Amino acid sequence: MSNQKNDTHPLKEHNAHLVLSVLMTMKTATRRQIAQRTGLSQPTVNSIVQELENLGIAQPGSFAASAGGRRPQCYTLQTEHLRAATIRVLSQSLEYAVVAIDGTVILRNSWAITDSDNHMNAIKSLLTTLTKQDRGIRVASIGVPGVVGPGGALHAISQVPELEGISLAHELAKVFDIPIYVENDMNLVALGSVAANTGQATSTDMVFVHIGEGVGAGIVMGGRIISGHSSFAGEIAYMVPHDEEKKHIENVKTEETLEYLLARASNISEQARLISGMIISIICLLNPPIISFGSIYATEEMLRYLRHECEKHLPLWTLPSFRLMPDEEASYDRGLIALVDGVLTKQITRELASA
Repeated sequence: MSNQKNDTHPLKEHNAHLVLSVLMTMKTATRRQIAQRTGLSQPTVNSIVQELENLGIAQPGSFAASAGGRRPQCYTLQTEHLRAATIRVLSQSLEYAVVAIDGTVILRNSWAITDSDNHMNAIKSLLTTLTKQDRGIRVASIGVPGVVGPGGALHAISQVPELEGISLAHELAKVFDIPIYVENDMNLVALGSVAANTGQATSTDMVFVHIGEGVGAGIVMGGRIISGHSSFAGEIAYMVPHDEEKKHIENVKTEETLEYLLARASNISEQARLISGMIISIICLLNPPIISFGSIYATEEMLRYLRHECEKHLPLWTLPSFRLMPDEEASYDRGLIALVDGVLTKQITRELASA
């Protein structure tokens, strides 16, 4: 009998996910509306909504209009029980927010890193404060300016060298009993950009390229972050410009970085030649439909020059759409939310399936 019960868990989780998705989308809905939107039977919906109410996750609210007879009860999610903490790790501060499951930002602020403190202690202090103040926080996501390698160890994190080689998620798991996810900042910007277009007629595949104070890229394919086998995908700062791209700049050493070379370039044409070699490599390897650009070099004029350089070497039909990232920080925040939005739903559906 126990095996039979366990076999129903996946189906129950799936049905509960459908009900939650409707409540998140509609904000408020009757049981009949939920059944119509999900295609589930009315008894199944009634049972799930009742269990959500018993758990304090759904709450009866106003009554909808009736075509005759008793007016149907509307239900809404109690988002104070379903929240995530998001943290962007910067060199001098932690930019954080508390976000509800429906995407509503409850709190947003900055936590300064003092001279007497370090980033690890600051992150622990911030999470301790947030989880004590808000018992509805069930998960946390953290973005870092470095590689999150196998096992979670951080590498190439020059802005916060004290965290080099440390598995941030593992260390925090020793202190906190909520799931904590750590991801590279550029990947989160790309994920956030894709998440912003969910439900629209646009691709879930894209590459985000940041070249300015720091060089990096985020890759999202099929709506999922592509990190590579050692989580090094997107670390384009290590790509070596070809001599053909460097020959227009005087007194250049072979080992100079792209960031250094761009600063030495005398005009936008030279900058475009340097960047285009890297973009051509990305197109040849990934063939993305969209490459989005951010940073001080991201201008409409630069995109025209880049496209012109790429057209010299690639067939026109292979070229992606070149776009500017309108608000890199906003996409970063959305990426932190997108990283964990499914976790909250899974926690609830598992609780329902076990009920």
